Order: sequence, then C-alpha cells, then structure tokens
Amino acid sequence: MFGTYKNLLASSEAAVKTRIVHVWRNTSHIPLGRGYKEECGNNKTDIEMTLVLTIDVGSTNMKGLVINNDGKVVDRQIHEIKLYLEKRFAGHESRELLESFTFMLNYFGKKYGGSIRAIAVTTYNHSVLLADKDGMPLTRVITHHDTRAAEVEKEFLEKVDPYELYKETGAPPIFVFMPYKLYWFMRKKPETFKEARYFLFCKDYLLWKSGLITEPYIDLATASGGGVVNLKKLKYSEKVLNLLGVDENRFPGLWEGGKSFGVIPPKAGVEYGFDPDVEIILATFDGAAQNFGLGLTERDTVLNIGTTGVIRKLSRKVVLDKSLDMRFFTYYAANGLYALGGASNSGGDCLRWFRENFGHLETMAGNIIGEDPYRILDLEAEKAPPGSEGLIFLPFLTGERFPYRDPNLTAAFLGISRECGRAHFVRSIMEGVGYVIRAICDALSENSISLGEVYLVGGGSKSRIWAQILSDILGIMINVAAGGEDATNYGAAALAFNALGLADVEEFSSKWVSVKEKVAPIEKNRLAYEENYAAFVELVKLLRSIGRKTG
Repeated sequence: MFGTYKNLLASSEAAVKTRIVHVWRNTSHIPLGRGYKEECGNNKTDIEMTLVLTIDVGSTNMKGLVINNDGKVVDRQIHEIKLYLEKRFAGHESRELLESFTFMLNYFGKKYGGSIRAIAVTTYNHSVLLADKDGMPLTRVITHHDTRAAEVEKEFLEKVDPYELYKETGAPPIFVFMPYKLYWFMRKKPETFKEARYFLFCKDYLLWKSGLITEPYIDLATASGGGVVNLKKLKYSEKVLNLLGVDENRFPGLWEGGKSFGVIPPKAGVEYGFDPDVEIILATFDGAAQNFGLGLTERDTVLNIGTTGVIRKLSRKVVLDKSLDMRFFTYYAANGLYALGGASNSGGDCLRWFRENFGHLETMAGNIIGEDPYRILDLEAEKAPPGSEGLIFLPFLTGERFPYRDPNLTAAFLGISRECGRAHFVRSIMEGVGYVIRAICDALSENSISLGEVYLVGGGSKSRIWAQILSDILGIMINVAAGGEDATNYGAAALAFNALGLADVEEFSSKWVSVKEKVAPIEKNRLAYEENYAAFVELVKLLRSIGRKTG
C-alpha cells in the first residue's frame, strides 16, 4: 500500500498547481454595474454578462455558485453540513442550515449583488420539518436517511391502498416520503403533530426564514418528490390529506418552479446587498436539476453517484411501474416534465462509511501528500479483479428506497475467503452500489422506459474505476460529464435563465456540457458481473426473508 502512496507524491505538486490555476480562473471576474465586462486572455471584450446565483442544499454540503449566461462559473462557496445520526434518526439542525444559507446570500450579495439577476435554489428530496405559525421549528430537519417511520409501517399500510396512492402521487409508500413521516409524528408524537401549524420542507423553510419570500411556498417538484402531490391535478393529494386528517393549508403553497416567484422583498434585498429587481426562482429538487443542467429534457439519462445513487430521466408522460412492487418513482420536475427513475440510499455514503471507520490510513496518507483519500481508495480497488473474487456487498446501511422499499434491510459482506484483502472490500462496495442501480434499470426496462445515453455525474464521477464498474455491470456506455459535480447548480441556472427569457434550457446547457470520457463495458468484466449480480438478487431476497422472520 505504501508503494501506492509514493507513486502519488510525484504527481501531487503538478496537481496542486493545476488546482490553483483552476480556482483563479473561476474567481477572476469582477462585476461592473448591472452586468459585467468579461476579460478573455489579452483581449478585452465589451460583452455584458448576466449572472445568476444558484444555491444547492445537499444532505452533507451546501454549494453556492454564481454562473454567467455564457455557462461559466464566476465564483463558488461550499459549506459542509453536519448530518446528525442517532439510532434511527437522521437530520439537520435547522439553525445550522439557515446560518449557512444566509452566509451564502451575504457573501454573494455583497460581492455580486449589483450584477445578479436571479437567485435559484435547489435542495435534496424527502426533507420534513414541523413548524409553528411563525415558522419556528418544532423538530429538526428530517432527511431521507431517517428510518423511524418504519415503526408505523404495518399500521400505515392498513390505512391506505399502496398502489392507489402510488397511482395518484407517483410515490409508493416508503419510509422516506412525507406522508409516512407525518403519520409517524401523528402516532408517536401527537402533541408535536397537533401543535405544528406548518408541515414544511427544508427549501421553503430556508427561503421563508431568510426573507427571500414572505410566506411559505414550495416548488411543485420538491413537493411531488415528497410524495404529497397528485400528479394529474398538480395539487396536494386528497388521499394524503385524508390519511393524515389535515387541510392543505397545513402545507406550504405550491408554485411552478420553472417560473419566477417574483422579485426579492425590499428588506432582504437591502440586507444581503441585492438589487431590488432580482428574481426568486424556486426551481426544482436537486436530482431533476441535474437533468436540466445537462440539457437532457426528454432524452437520455442521468446517473448520479453522490451521497446516494440515483438514475433518472425526464419525460412528458407519467409512467408508473406495472408491478405491484412499485420499483421506481415518477415525480413532477418542472415546465411540464416528469422525472422517472429510482433513488437508492446506497451511493458514495457507503464508501464514506468505509473511509470513516476503516480508512484511517488512507486519510492520514492523503493529508501527508495532499491527495484526496478517495483517490487512494480508488487505487486500492484497482488491485482487486472484477467481481472481487466472489465477495459481494449488500449496501443497505440505512435501509433502502428503490427498488426494494425496505427500511429494515441492513448491509452485509458475503463471500469472504482467504483471497479477500482490503482491495476486495473497497471494490465490492463500489460493485454493490452498481448492483442496486442495475436492479432499478431492470425495472425501468420492464416498463419500456429506454435510458438512451447515460451521463455520470456527482462525486462518484471523479472515480475512473467506479465509472468502469458501472459500465460493466449495466452493460452500457457511460458518458462521464466534465464538471458533473456541478450539474445541480447548472440546472438551477438553466431554469433561471429560461424564466428570465434569456435562454431555453438546452441552449444554455450546451454552453458548458462536455463529456470528459466515454467508458465502454469490457466484455469479460460484464460476464463476471452477470454471475455476481444474479447472486446479489438472491442474497437480497434471503436477507429480506430473514428480516421478516426476526422482525
């Protein structure tokens, strides 16, 4: 292993220099008045550029990017968000989220406020926050990793026809969705449920309490991703309201995220330093934003390996799983498009779990040589053969959403032998995530949903070996998007420029999207993975069977 670290030392100095140049280029523009003049090399131009501020709230990071209408990043800020994990609870402190959000507004407003034309916000899906009439939180912000709702699963399913709820909302009964979580509060914490004036998401809370809007509103996409919207009527689901025994006024107002919500309130504009005619764009949820960011409005597919793993394409039609297993979702996205796909709790978070618990050596070495510990884990994984010599990882550290919809699934390594070393365990984690994505793709294929070309984004897109593993397991070409880790912010920018009437989504996206590498499946690897995938499917069935017997 130490030989691996020595090999990295030689390239680290050049890598650091490259990063310095990259950062300088991304922060070298200075706003001049309502637009700003861009300087290109030694040639000065008089082209007036328009800026939009995009803020994406993820489950572990908040990222703010200022992007111009030429598709270039002018400036960026990234804040780590602490995710609290306590037994089955998983969530954020609302105060900490709001502090990071207002920091972003203050930083970019004071620096570029005179040039920014719109503020567009995206957030992760499946958040829930109960608040009083003034928007003061009564709970922490609950994320999709929270599995407490599983405690009321049996009772919940007795109250509703699962497939009928799926037909109305596109969201099957899963512990991550808002109806499930609110039902848990109703049964387990009735005083809090009754006291709550509002059932909020994290986006409307941040927009409201930061002053960007004066009352709680949420984009249709994020509400749909929460499982509370009737897909045909684009209103709150009556089935959900009846199940919870509440009126729709307990929820935030609904808004088409692809349209401007209006200009920033005067008080907020002054406080943060923005001009009074800055438009507020509620946009969409983070996943759909990636599709818009890449310009994939009705063709091709996004595969995101971030904290979680998701495969998703946009469509003008609502398509639901014909199987009663309800193995994929259909959410509203924006501008008349729907997002079809599956989201797994298993993604980069599995590798992060390994690094935090067993990767102390990689972390220490990375700090010494100035290299990302995940890059060192990549080099480790490359030492093991495809299929990890029969070692299979079931990546269910926090239950699973799609395609299995089981909060009680747990993780396991199976097939350990004397041949298995550290490299095998690292590689099998990447492979296990790939097997879940394959299971979702199989469900989409059975419902005549064609993937087209697949574009890899998210932090996992930085890993060459993970891209190859995914290509081999899925048996398809993987297009690794250059700058794919910024696709969500670019999607928010695309919707903002479209709302401002300055560019349609595909036109804007074409200015920045490029493919860094095309990764083709290797036939001998694919055959090895076919055998392992068949075993994976059977192992999941066995694990679920054991869980039912012991649960």
